[in-house]
Amino acid sequence: MLDLRALALLRVALSSVLLTDLIFRFSDLKAFYTAQGVLPVEALFQFHWHPFYFSVFTTNDHYFIQLALFILNFLCVLCLLVGYRTKLFTILVWIFLISIHNRTPLIMQAGDHLLRMLVFWGIFLPWGYLLSVDAYRNRATKPTISYESFAGLAYVCQIVLLYYFSALLKSSVEWRSDFTALYYALSIDQIIRPIGEWLYPHYELLKVMTAGAFYLELLLPLLLFVPFYNAWFRMAVIIGTILLQLGIFATMNVGLFTVTSIVMMIGVVPTSVMDKIWTRISTSIGLPIEHLGRLFFRLGYFKRKNSLARPRPHLASETVVSLALIYVLAWNMGTVGKQVIPDKLLWIGNFFKLQQHWAMFAPTVFKNDGWFIYLGTTEDGREIDLLRKGSPVDYNKPERVVDLVKNDRWRKYGENIIMKSNSQVRPYFCNFLLNEWNSAHPAQHVQQLKVIYMHEETLPNYRTAETERWELCTCSAQR
Repeated sequence: MLDLRALALLRVALSSVLLTDLIFRFSDLKAFYTAQGVLPVEALFQFHWHPFYFSVFTTNDHYFIQLALFILNFLCVLCLLVGYRTKLFTILVWIFLISIHNRTPLIMQAGDHLLRMLVFWGIFLPWGYLLSVDAYRNRATKPTISYESFAGLAYVCQIVLLYYFSALLKSSVEWRSDFTALYYALSIDQIIRPIGEWLYPHYELLKVMTAGAFYLELLLPLLLFVPFYNAWFRMAVIIGTILLQLGIFATMNVGLFTVTSIVMMIGVVPTSVMDKIWTRISTSIGLPIEHLGRLFFRLGYFKRKNSLARPRPHLASETVVSLALIYVLAWNMGTVGKQVIPDKLLWIGNFFKLQQHWAMFAPTVFKNDGWFIYLGTTEDGREIDLLRKGSPVDYNKPERVVDLVKNDRWRKYGENIIMKSNSQVRPYFCNFLLNEWNSAHPAQHVQQLKVIYMHEETLPNYRTAETERWELCTCSAQR
């Protein structure tokens, strides 16, 4: 049983995450979504496309077309945030999420998959029943605060599937016997935060934290299904997972995953807790939305109703969500080597983007660390580093590698572009960097650019292998 007030609060919080994600994506609109970027549509279709994918962002990769689609996406999320025609805009937001995720797969992370799945389950949940413009359309007092359905069960199961299969996928000795996983994770210079730097030298403490994180993921979410004292067990799961995610956030940057994982827990807050906090929430969040509903009513966007029907599960939606839950469970089983879904049905997961693989730092932690150098040769023969704003090239390791990474999208892209399987798209990356530099620095025109990755493999006991220089690609300016 879920509390409708918690679901409403979940919708508002999740919409805020979606808006924030769009804002950050917009800052890299040209780089990741246009023909002048690192993956034009032609390259996407050639190297990173699936026959059952779809995306509105591939219709035309002109800058202004993409800008218009981003604005439309933003407006849909705003409508979801305020709860205007909630069901419709939940579906539209989900379609936009699939589209934007399919458009640039090289920057996708676990947080993106989780965000998309939460919106998908939201299609079948009455999370627009409260704290919404839709609620203002009804004159009657809200008759209920609890809700039971397969959609609610699917939402709770998604929480359990995320953590349980994440733990099962952590099958290496670093997670299950040596407990050195956090040592290796905090060795990744591109994600570490200052608190992580402080913890890094404490080897034995990191081993204890590794074991704690593993068993929290494996066992804690299962408490959501305990039939007695369920409210107490729910709060234990909520507090435990939030503390786990805050610990991750404090020590390393893993993008959307942390905040989305925390927001996800709002939907399972028990009724006894919502009773204590609802008055303040409904005042601070509900009143502005009510004023907006009053404005929409005066502008004639809807007519007010005399009654408010209690949200009841419909047979069709319950059937769909039940089949989707079975499919998602089967897909997760496939990620740990127990293939259940026949090959002829895999298209469903690809088309509706129900596929999920919670391999965060699994089966082992990524040990290939390093940093980039964008070695540009100017027309007068000087060598400069475009990544360091035209400074002379220095192959020594920077004091803080993380300062060279614009955001976590670029970090993920860099992690993927060094893989041999993505070598075909490296020239687009190189040309983008070269063209961007020359358009912004006409007085310091670069004739040739080499994208170099200084590879540094992490070894046990605070050692690293000898740094290797990987020349990923070379491109020249067109005259």
